[in-house]
Amino acid sequence: MTVTEIAKLAGVSIGTVDRVIHNRGRVSEETRKKIETIIEESGYQPNALARHLKMKKSYQIGVLIPGINSEGGYWKYLFDSIEQTAAEEFGAFSFTVVLFEFERSDRISLTSQFNRMINSDCSAYIIAPVMQEEAMVLLSDIRISKPYCFIDTAIPGTNPLCTVTQDPYKAGYLAGRMTELTAREKGIFAVLNPYHREAYNLSERSRGFCDWFKGRAEAITITAHNDSKKCMYEALSTLFGQYENIAGICTVCSETHYTADFIQERQNKDRIAVTGFDLVAENKKQLGEGMIDCLISQKPEEQGRLVLQQLYRHLVLEENTIKDLKIPLYIYLKENLDQYSKE
Repeated sequence: MTVTEIAKLAGVSIGTVDRVIHNRGRVSEETRKKIETIIEESGYQPNALARHLKMKKSYQIGVLIPGINSEGGYWKYLFDSIEQTAAEEFGAFSFTVVLFEFERSDRISLTSQFNRMINSDCSAYIIAPVMQEEAMVLLSDIRISKPYCFIDTAIPGTNPLCTVTQDPYKAGYLAGRMTELTAREKGIFAVLNPYHREAYNLSERSRGFCDWFKGRAEAITITAHNDSKKCMYEALSTLFGQYENIAGICTVCSETHYTADFIQERQNKDRIAVTGFDLVAENKKQLGEGMIDCLISQKPEEQGRLVLQQLYRHLVLEENTIKDLKIPLYIYLKENLDQYSKE
């Protein structure tokens, strides 16, 4: 039913119906009740902005992610996108964003920021559950009354409103394929996984990488305590101390440039393929210089936009969300780098 049809049934002008819907202007009590009865019986729903203006609601979204300046700036790209989407697409609906940063691999930091977030006035939460076990404990021990979404990585066995991420196994499988494709020699292929077993998506990328090489070549997984240059160099030094015929190395996080630096310093770039993830600034620079052969992008700015759109559907439109939104597997080589300006 339209506003015009409501006005006709009530025997009033469209302007009078509009004043009742938006709760503004002078309308007699008798006329107001008549129009409201027609609206209720017909199931009429005014558009989203009209409902928002009438209810005078605001929506504060809490974002729980690792420090935005960590991991090559990956998280800053994601958070900036959430903020930009809130302002540009949903500013009329009073969407605001509050950042809760935690230090990755620090359980106390994650717990503290998680508790700060759920005790705030937020209407919903966006969570990057990169510390899988700790996040599961927090989600199970503390009853969350507000809707929450996952970004960057999923956690099996949980029930978020929606999850926005790449398929990590397929991403790793593709990374294996691209590493073999860009390799100059035959030999052993290695995948470097910082935060071993801590993050579901990184472990799945590693598994997918190794599965690509089944029946093709030997593939091994090496781990580092975290993604710092020191820890990754130590892991790579151990690798090179054990194997001589390394044909390619894939790093499953955004710090691929550390691996490229290590290979360059050993003067092995001419024979070892280097692949990895995310077009953060340093990775992009090294891809353009030929130090990195291939990057798989998961476009954090697209993740930020999509997750906020789903929250808008839930909070404002009161519609069902898409439970599982998969980010495409974007492949970047030196030859197509200019097609994408930033991540």
